[in-house]
Amino acid sequence: MPRFGEPVYIPLIDISEIILGEYLVQIGIISGEKLAIQDLGYKFGDFISNLNSARNEEIVKHLLMNESVKKLPVRGEVTLSEPSGVVIHHESCEIRLYETSLVLMPSDAEPLRLHFSNIDQINARDFSIVITTDSTDKAIISKLGNEYDNLARDLSDAINTLNIRTQAFLKEISASSSPTAIRTLSRMMKDGKAASSANIKSVSPTLWIDFEKKIEQTQIWQEYNHLKSFARQDLIAVGVKRGLMGDITGSYLWLMLPIYGNNAGYGNAIALESVRLPSTEHKDDDPDQVVESNTGGNATYFFRIAGFDEYARLSTNIETLDAQADGFIGKLSLLMLDINFRREPIFLSDEKINTDRQYAKYRYAVRKISSLRELRKLFIGRVIHSSFEQWKSDVADLLTFNKTAPDGARWEKS
Repeated sequence: MPRFGEPVYIPLIDISEIILGEYLVQIGIISGEKLAIQDLGYKFGDFISNLNSARNEEIVKHLLMNESVKKLPVRGEVTLSEPSGVVIHHESCEIRLYETSLVLMPSDAEPLRLHFSNIDQINARDFSIVITTDSTDKAIISKLGNEYDNLARDLSDAINTLNIRTQAFLKEISASSSPTAIRTLSRMMKDGKAASSANIKSVSPTLWIDFEKKIEQTQIWQEYNHLKSFARQDLIAVGVKRGLMGDITGSYLWLMLPIYGNNAGYGNAIALESVRLPSTEHKDDDPDQVVESNTGGNATYFFRIAGFDEYARLSTNIETLDAQADGFIGKLSLLMLDINFRREPIFLSDEKINTDRQYAKYRYAVRKISSLRELRKLFIGRVIHSSFEQWKSDVADLLTFNKTAPDGARWEKS
């Protein structure tokens, strides 16, 4: 706010980077502009701390999609190690515990979200908590003082609560399965992760049968069978997830069906379908969730397994294509967890996200999450569930379009 000058307004979420120099702050903006602030004097440190703190609050809100904090935040030091050997140390960091993740908010950097489903191992000893992820990234949390025992206990309780919830979901679906089978499968499907039918059958053949019986009780049974008829059946994957609004939205199944190989007329597609579990009472709708109203508006989402040229090369070897599809299903599963199973950031156009204020909440996620950008690029289109015959006709039209469509092209119902 210059004296007798024109004030400059920059939303915190529009800041792309903060670069510090000799008592100089350079702020990059997503528009490409830059703002340089200097001569802060003894207020330099406080300004940087307050700026990062305020911006991180916005970032967390946009990344977590309104997930609530379970415990009061604590402060400590954090050391982050990447597989490449890069080590970054943050002397001051706020640690927040959410229902499905741990969020680290350094005072001098952007926040980092560690989703519980992606944590491979946790060790708490010598007053430090060491967390290793599936990608072998490591976070060491220390200097917690009197909060060390509390954080270790609360983190353990939060992860165990999610694991128990997954086991309870699976036991409801397959009441006859043994506790050992349920625990084994829950490790594959913790907090919404999808497991392939082949992996589920390797734990217990009856488990997959029970999953299909559950699907048979839902309104997508016809659609599932139609997609299954030309899908790679061993790679069909299923996950079970609690809705964003807990008991209000209940829990639901989500399915991914890879389409290629068996039918020369179709190919290079993953169909994503989702449905609330029939035992769940539905009281209200969250318009941003993947699961939409049971009385209308449901949609099947389709994604390209690979770019046009890459798919042509992969399709010469079915085993290579199977591996590509399996990897893409795993990526899609992780992405849906990253964005708490929202569908809007996937299908909204770039124009809407960049120009419409009501979708500004997705701008940071699109910029920050590389897999979301890739998913948006590979998104083909969605087919609304109206009548079954209309849905089937639109699916055929979309898959035919996808055979020759260039990379990035989206199908629109004519």
